Parts: sequence; structure tokens; C-alpha cells
Amino acid sequence: MKYLLFAITLFTAQTVYGQNYSDVAGEWTGSIEINGQNLTTEFTFSYQDGELDGTIDIPQQMAFNMPIEFTKAEGDSLIFQFQTGTGVAVFRGIWENSESTISGMFEQMNTSYPFSIEKKDDTLADEGGTSNGTDIAIQTRAGQVSGTLLMADEPAPLVILLTGSGSQDRDETVAGFKIFGQLADSLYEYGYSSFRYDDRGVGRSTGETDATIYDLAQDLEDIVLHLQEEYGSSISKTVLLGHSQGGLVAAISSDEISIDGIVFMGAPFLPGDEIINNQIKSISEAQGIEDEIVEQNLEFQQRIYEVVRNEDDWGEIEQDLYDRLEEQINELPEQQREALGDMDSFIRSQINRQLAAAKTVWFKSFIEYDPQSDISDLGIPMLAIFGEMDSQVIAEPNRAKAESLKEDSDLNLTIVEIESANHLFQQSNTGLPSEYGMLEKRFADGFVEEIVEWLRSL
Repeated sequence: MKYLLFAITLFTAQTVYGQNYSDVAGEWTGSIEINGQNLTTEFTFSYQDGELDGTIDIPQQMAFNMPIEFTKAEGDSLIFQFQTGTGVAVFRGIWENSESTISGMFEQMNTSYPFSIEKKDDTLADEGGTSNGTDIAIQTRAGQVSGTLLMADEPAPLVILLTGSGSQDRDETVAGFKIFGQLADSLYEYGYSSFRYDDRGVGRSTGETDATIYDLAQDLEDIVLHLQEEYGSSISKTVLLGHSQGGLVAAISSDEISIDGIVFMGAPFLPGDEIINNQIKSISEAQGIEDEIVEQNLEFQQRIYEVVRNEDDWGEIEQDLYDRLEEQINELPEQQREALGDMDSFIRSQINRQLAAAKTVWFKSFIEYDPQSDISDLGIPMLAIFGEMDSQVIAEPNRAKAESLKEDSDLNLTIVEIESANHLFQQSNTGLPSEYGMLEKRFADGFVEEIVEWLRSL
């Protein structure tokens, strides 16, 4: 089934919508009660682009940083699992958001034990994950944006940090790595101010999570104007730093606000549909998926694009997907089929989950947008920084496009590539998203320094 669903899950890993599980993100601790003894378990959950994932530590067994996969998130029902030497271990729990607990049954090797975990005090996470900075709220046309303003001791450039796609917190926490929390602290150490904020519907920010990239650009315009009006005497320059989709939002808004530069951090320079297709090819190659399967996935992806663009009916695609899933499930061993429960319900839940992202207004705006139209007209200094092993925004074709735009439009664009860095700009081994939670939660050597060197050049 992995191969059939592969093309679809790629773009759902880039987007979000449906119920918001951002409150699940964070650190949790508790235990599994096994024959009267408590086995301590510690989790770090993240909520990126509408997908929950994370890692688990079991200190008593000297097991650390094992990847967690969520197989179900419906209402207050959560099912997540991890691989052990003897097969998969599954947690089936009920999430009590008001009490910050998840409790239920842990299953392994045909045995079940009760488990309960509680979310750790996340006061610091709500404040942005750092003891520095001031929590502020900004009124936009769509609602309220809440974020952390970290001001340098003296007037300095202000760097506004823009998250990637999906519902992100202000720290852009992915697999326990607080990307913007760490970057803001690093910029402060070099004498720069920063502002990072919770996306719509996340944390203390309000608004509808299903928003186009143009809606997000309007939010940014309101944020920039507010900060410049309220803190103008402390801001010597205004710079936008957009990670992944954040770079697109920065480019779109640049005509409406006065800014002094843009940093494109692993941001696309190609249209959204090409970004997704390149992603499929790259990750497929890394996972050793047969070319024939990859082509089938790309063809199915193209059908989805056409339905989205033309606003057609989804019935044919849903039925086709149902038939293919049913065929593959029937090929599974009997024990695995039985573990899925009612086949019809399972298949329909998978279809709804996988296609939910493509049915959003965000997805349509993403696949139809070509950043060349805005970037080619920019007359301000820009920095495009790519990760050599990025498997989400592939470095080679996007860098080539950036270099072409620089030459054709005579742009003030600096282009750099960080060796062995992934999409989060960690030092990586494969660059695959499945590796994020297993890597050191720090930036690759040279990443911050390249940004600072460019900022100094302003």
C-alpha cells in the first residue's frame, strides 16, 4: 500500500486541513503499565502541514529517538505506532485536550497494556520556546496574529520569519526541532532583531487555517506595517526570511510593503505542481521504488491537478483509488487484513485523509502559482539558500531556476548551497523527511553564518 499511496501522501505532507491537532505538538511523558510495573515513555510530537509525527524514548530500555507514525487522528481518537525488533508496537488512545492527556491501550505481540501520557508544561513553548522576547498580538484583516518579538539591544535590522506550508507554530517546530526558535536566538546573538508568529488557527493566532498563499501574503503585509509603525525607531531595515512556502509569501507581498531584502530559505523557484512532482521522483529514487510505480503515481497526481484546476467532481478519482486500495489490501496476509478492521471503513477513511489536502483552497493556489512572476520584478537584495540534500524542495532544479532568473532579470540575488543539509537545514544522511526526528536538533555548519554574512552586506 505504501507504493499506491505514495504520490498522494507527498503533497499532504506539504499541507494541512481538517481538524487542527496543533495542541498535540510538544513533549509528553508517562508510562505503560505492564504486569504491575510502569515502563516510562517520553514522546516529542510535532504537527507540520496537517500531519502528526514524532519520536519516542524508552529510557529503561535504552531506546531513544525512535520515529513515531500516526495512523489515525479523528476527533479525540489517536493511533500511533513505532517499529520494534519484533514488529510494530501500537498505541490506541483518547486525547483529552482540556486535561492535556492521552490514555488508552498499548499493543505489542498480541498483548495489550494500559498507557497514559501527559503533556509537559508548555508555557515556554507558548511564549515561543525561548526565555527571550516579548509576546505580542497584531490585528490583521483576517484576525489576530500572535508572535514573539525579539529585539536587539540597539537599533538593528528586523528579520520577519515566515513558516513553510501548513499550520505551524511560531517556532516552526518539526519533529521536535524548533527551527525558528533556534534561528531567532542565533540572529539575536549576532545583533539582529526578529519576529516569528503562529500561523492562522495555531497557538494564539486566530483565523481560518485553509487559506491561499495570497491570503497569507495579506497577513504578512499587515504584520510588516504594524511592526514598522510601532517599532520604527528600533528598526534600521526590514528583511523577510521565508522557509519553503514562506519564500513564496514573501515574494507575493513584496509589492505592497517597504522591505529591504528577502532570504529564500529552501524556498521554491518553480511552480507548485513541479515542486510536488520533483519531490515524488526524488523520494521514490531514495526509497528504491520501481520506475513503473513512480510513473503511475505521477499520472495519478496529474489527474488530481486537473480536477483541482477545473474544479471537477472527485467521484471518479475516489472510486479508482478505492478499487486500487481494495485490490492491494486483498493481497495482504490474513492477519494484516484483520488488523485493519472493517475494510470498507478503512479504505474510505484513507481516501478522505489522503484527498482532504487537495480539496483545499490552499492547494489550488499552491499548484497554480509560479514564483517567477514576482521574483523577476524584485529590485531588492535577495539571498537564496538551498540544502544540498533537500528532498522536499530539490536543490538542483530550483537553484538552476534561481540562477536563470538572476541572469535574465539582472537580479541582486546571492545563491548558496549548504553541504549535506536537508529541508530543515540539519546535517543529514539521506535528506528524507523520515529522518528529521532522528537527527541532531541543530543547524548544519555554515547555515546561520551565510545568512548573517548576507545581512551584513545590506
